[in-house]
Amino acid sequence: MIRKIITNLKNKGITFEDINYVLNLNNKKELGELYSESSKNNSLDNRIKFESNIYYPTIYQIEDNCPTCGYRTIESRRKYTEPYIRKIVEYKLSDIKNYNIKGINCYDKDTTGIKELEIILDCLEKYNISIAVRLADYNNIKILKNRNINSIIYSSDNNFYNSFNQKTNQNYDTKEEEVIKYIKEEMNMDITYELMINYGESNEDIFKEIKKLLKYDVDSIQIKGYDPFIDCPEEYNPQYNIEYLSKIICILRLIFPDKELKIQYATNNNNYFKEFKKLGINTITGIYTPKMSNKLQNTKLLNIIENL
Repeated sequence: MIRKIITNLKNKGITFEDINYVLNLNNKKELGELYSESSKNNSLDNRIKFESNIYYPTIYQIEDNCPTCGYRTIESRRKYTEPYIRKIVEYKLSDIKNYNIKGINCYDKDTTGIKELEIILDCLEKYNISIAVRLADYNNIKILKNRNINSIIYSSDNNFYNSFNQKTNQNYDTKEEEVIKYIKEEMNMDITYELMINYGESNEDIFKEIKKLLKYDVDSIQIKGYDPFIDCPEEYNPQYNIEYLSKIICILRLIFPDKELKIQYATNNNNYFKEFKKLGINTITGIYTPKMSNKLQNTKLLNIIENL
């Protein structure tokens, strides 16, 4: 059975029955065959890349990242002038050249306008580094057309959780298909698609998202988990186990041998880098230097992961 499913996945002729079978698979022999085929199907560079994340507007803060703090009020933000914001951003990025970090992902927390992002992008232009941006409101996408950005991080409207662990019901004026087409054709930018893997009560949600990936022809896939107990987006604590995530990676790698697969570093040590690299993960995000975050800095892992 698993041999037939593997063939179907490679031929992109996926069905819900195939996805559901794999995600419920517990036969060790069949799992071994699935993992083996996934390991062989990665057509990209086998070396792991590293990326860091910036969540704005909390980029201004040095110590406190609490989403309910007073920095969100008008009064408390009076001191956050453009020169001050620029100095804080430059400080946080000042030691990034000392580490093998190839990209910066900028995440809009939708508490301010787009001006803060433009300041951050101005600062990032000083570095020879790949830049990706996720907007809370994709109606602002045209503002970024002439900026030095490599990729737009896209989250499906229906399945997107915001940074404060609530499922958003915001209805964007721009339809999903139109946004994707505009990014690819008019902006000439890559698309990183955030694939939520544990938000639903059934495997049908994952199947529907994978069908979208086939339709949109994205350039990279960020495997995204969801933890209802974490308020700070920098602290990524996925609750799934290694077997569940391995199955997701295998499905994606068999269907998309030439797509970049990304996963974020888990601060609860729910990381299995050796296994993930073998199955086909290309990039680990959420790597922070000491200047970016004293509490979360994890650059000592770079050499360990690179030498796996």
